[in-house]
This record gives sequence, C-alpha cells and structure tokens, in this order.
Amino acid sequence: MTMIGIVGGGLSAAKLVESYRKAGGSDDIIMWSSDPHGPYHRPPLSKRLLRGEDGPEDALVHPIPWYAEHGVDLRLGDTIPSLDQIAADTFVIATGARPRHLGDALVLRTIDNSLELRRRAENARTAVVIGGGFIGCEVTASLTQLGVHVTQVVREPMVFATLEAPPLSEALHDNYRAHGVDLRLEASEIPSGDMVVAGIGVDPNVEIGREAGLEVRSGIVVNERFETSRPGVYAIGDVAEFYDPLYRRHRRIEHWSNAAYHGTTLGQILAGDEEAGYDIVSAFFSEEFGRMFRLFGDSTGHDSLRLEGDFHEDDAVLRFLKGRSTIAAVVMGQDGETEDALKEEIRAGVAAVA
Repeated sequence: MTMIGIVGGGLSAAKLVESYRKAGGSDDIIMWSSDPHGPYHRPPLSKRLLRGEDGPEDALVHPIPWYAEHGVDLRLGDTIPSLDQIAADTFVIATGARPRHLGDALVLRTIDNSLELRRRAENARTAVVIGGGFIGCEVTASLTQLGVHVTQVVREPMVFATLEAPPLSEALHDNYRAHGVDLRLEASEIPSGDMVVAGIGVDPNVEIGREAGLEVRSGIVVNERFETSRPGVYAIGDVAEFYDPLYRRHRRIEHWSNAAYHGTTLGQILAGDEEAGYDIVSAFFSEEFGRMFRLFGDSTGHDSLRLEGDFHEDDAVLRFLKGRSTIAAVVMGQDGETEDALKEEIRAGVAAVA
C-alpha cells in the first residue's frame, strides 16, 4: 500500500481527503497539523466565532473521528520540518500562512486567536484595529457588534485598497461610520485602546518547500495541477503560487474558496483523474455588519470601471474592464444566476484580451 503524506491541516488538506476518498482513492494518508483543533473553516473566526454566536466545534470541516473513519492518521499539534522525515510516496504541502505581527498587538489566524479576542472584548470598552483588508475590516465590524468602540487605522486612502474599487470602499466607509467606527484613513499613528489588533497581512509558510529545494517565489510554485518542481510533491492553498490558465499567469490567493477548490481538485488528481486541474473563475467574499460582497476574477491590468446599481443600497455590480472586455467584477446583493452569468462573462472577456 502506498502512502500520501500531507503537511498542514487546514481546509485545503481536509478537502483533499474528502475528494480523494470520494473519487475512489485508496492510499493510506498521514496528515500533520500544527494546530490542535483539526482542520477548520477560517471565515467564522472573524465573524460568528468571534461574536460568540458559534463555538469552535462549529468551525470544523469534519468532526475529528471522521478522519480515522476515512483512513487518515491525523496527527494534531505536530509539525514536520523536512519532507525527508516522511516515509510517503506522495507529498502534499498545505502549510498555509502565518499572520504578520506588530509589536504586542493581537492577531487573528487560529481558533485560539479568535477565542482570545472574544475574551479580551468582554472586558474592553475600546479597541484599535490596524489594517483595512479582510481581517481588519471584519474584526472591526464584529467587535463593534459586541459593543466595543473601535478605532480602525488604515494606512491607505480607502479600505480594501488592493481591490481598486472606490465605489465599494466609499460605501463601506459610510457604513462603518454609521455604526460608530472611528475610521481613520491614510493614518499611521496608533492611538491607545483597551485592546489592539493587527490585521496587516500574512506570510506563506514556505520553509519546508525551500528546505526541499522547491522553486519558491511569493509561494511554492506549482502548475495548474499543483505539481511542484520536484516529482511527487504538490502544494495547495495559501502557500501555493499556482498557474491560472484563464489569466495565463501564476497567482497566490489567500481565501477560503481557493483553499477549498485546490484541495478538492488535487484529491481528484491523486485519485487518477487525468483531466482535473485549476479551471475556474476565482472568487472570494467578505461580510461586515451583515452585508456581503464578492469578487470574481483578477482585476490586474484593468483600465476602467463600470458600475451598475449602488453599494450603499446593497445592490451593485462593478465591472473591471480592459478595453471593452470584463476581466473581473465586485458584486453585492446579486442572486446566484446573475453571479454565474457574470463569471461566464469574465471568462469570455479574459479570453478576448489574452
């Protein structure tokens, strides 16, 4: 019997196992996870878990006994510094990323981080949140909903600045201020508060890939079938700089939907599917104060925007155009049929300008 060794125990690893067994894969599997909780979904950490609406068990991808039932030797709280320590025939690196730290500020990446933030919030009247991306904005919203007065310090001139979607950012600014957030844009001075949280990005855990001699750039470099530069070694999830055949370039994406898709697709590949590989219009979402927006595709290289609707009214589609072709979009308040049609429009638009 051959063996698959998975280093990392996040969503992509869990989805790999699920997909592999569903596709008929029968190899033994060992999974090493430095986290003691087992694979879980990260979006609840900044939302329902932080607000106390869910418990840690609600975030788990599967109950812990599920892994043994599906032939997985799950080793929690354990790390492997080198692939040479693994007696496996196939290796999968799914080590994810770690948060950047800023002094003594709290961070949010794990279940334990989320529970600590909730505990601190119970005795806090004020909080300072540093950062205007996903973690900064979602933590700000959740702490505000817990009754904490939040000052959010954002270095850029708008929240979610990397999206380059001013109509969305401006609507979010108004929404945050309407909920009492002291939103400070283009700011660097950090005021005092009962608690300080830094949401200033993450760094991929590429060390085991470097040690193995793999090609590493912004992450561990893989092709559309998640193969690294070393035969028999794969990388998925936040740590992988993967080739996107739609946009014809390598990308690294740090979001839930990407990790789930990577794991599911690699499971099919390892079970023998010769046709499987990365082949979707990428998507991710964020939710603040009960309002959700989604981004489809990659807006890199767009030269204009076209807005339909109004993000203030929770009903908008913002297209990123290159020439006359749609290469990405941000949406709010749209139904599934509209979103699916938009993804097909993006697929066609990218093909037209490639």
